[in-house]
Amino acid sequence: MQKVNTIGIIGGGQLGKMLIEEGIRYNVRFHTLDPDAASPAQPISNLHIVGSLYDADKIKELASQADVLTYEIEHINIDVLHELEAAGKLLIPSPKILEIVQDKGLQKQFYKDNEIPTAPFVIVNNKAEWKDAITQNGFTKFAAKLCKGGYDGKGVVLMNATEVLNDAVAIPFEEPTMLEAFVENEKEISIIVARNLQGEVACFDAVEMEFDAVANLVTYLKCPATLTTEVHNQAKAIATQLIEKMNGFGIFAIEMFVTPDGQVIVNEMAPRPHNSGHHTIEACYTSQYEQLIRVLLNKPLGNTGIIQPSAMMNVLGAANFSGAYKLQYEEELLRMPGVYIHMYGKAESKPMRKLGHITVMASTEEELKEKAEKVMGMLGVVSV
Repeated sequence: MQKVNTIGIIGGGQLGKMLIEEGIRYNVRFHTLDPDAASPAQPISNLHIVGSLYDADKIKELASQADVLTYEIEHINIDVLHELEAAGKLLIPSPKILEIVQDKGLQKQFYKDNEIPTAPFVIVNNKAEWKDAITQNGFTKFAAKLCKGGYDGKGVVLMNATEVLNDAVAIPFEEPTMLEAFVENEKEISIIVARNLQGEVACFDAVEMEFDAVANLVTYLKCPATLTTEVHNQAKAIATQLIEKMNGFGIFAIEMFVTPDGQVIVNEMAPRPHNSGHHTIEACYTSQYEQLIRVLLNKPLGNTGIIQPSAMMNVLGAANFSGAYKLQYEEELLRMPGVYIHMYGKAESKPMRKLGHITVMASTEEELKEKAEKVMGMLGVVSV
């Protein structure tokens, strides 16, 4: 592998911004591509190309000026990435993996084919196939997920089979959809796992997550997750198995369910830094972002150990306004030790838009819980 002087990032959002912030000290340049001329990563990019993430020419322009390409979002032009990789451009992770992840049906089939534990599922191609699929698979309650295009809770609906069979509710999607049996779970966890070009694997400790019931966005996570050693080891082993079966290089977030009887099953994955790993910036010896930089530069992986127990909360746009905003209790939060504010530089608030996050650290889990509850009550943004 040639020496990497410039890293190209497809996408210039907050994940790209935090990747650059962690990578600047490695003496490399960062070029970004994003449709927004004032995206979060733009101010700290050495070069910012404005263009659609589906524009093949713009992606090729970025590739021509970078030694290695990565991406911070899945919704991009996959065909040109295959073309670039075939021509010898290094892409991490490979577009072969992105192609699987872009389609929830392909994801689930990969898990099944490679004996990765996951919930029972079936793919339907149109509305006419729904009822037979529900009946033949014995679904009672299930999640309907668009195979392509869904994100942050969009394109996902939790449904009751009886209501669909009796035409009591409308079938929500015309397009190919993955129907997944509802699994009773005790908690939802995420494992961030990295694999470098030598095949070295390192897992961060699991986090447990809470979601906004309406927007289906992560609103709170804590690390370490409250798990038995056996369950934690099981989750790490599954994450490692999944990435090795994919022959993946880079950083990956593996979202999982823990069932009441202690079984771990995979929900879905992301082939990039992830919301469930933001806390690693302060709370771990190596952050998820630095770990990806190390992979991109072909360096050894860093220590994923926890410095202190931590919690992370997203700062979301208020439901009642759009426009210029400020963090309502910024001064009070800044006076609290062990509280770290990350605002993403987005010019406007919109309902439920991710505007930033706050990480809380404490020496004990009891202290962390008390401090995190206080911060949770101070997360609002207000119009200015």
